[in-house]
Amino acid sequence: MMKERIRELLSATPFVPFVIHTASGKAIQVPHPDFILAASEAPHVVVEEQSGRIHTLNVMLITSLEETPPQQTA
Repeated sequence: MMKERIRELLSATPFVPFVIHTASGKAIQVPHPDFILAASEAPHVVVEEQSGRIHTLNVMLITSLEETPPQQTA
């Protein structure tokens, strides 16, 4: 179910950045769809941070997804 929600967020138009929260307490930002791989058959997703660090996450250990729309400037 969580992987389906990730795919929904990735295909949204316009794309809205989001944060993946894990059972270990990590919060991993997904600023653009190019930074995540969510293959249909795999029980994992792979996320690359802008710093280049790679995270391989078991979907069962993702606790929540939080949309983080860009802040508008005044």
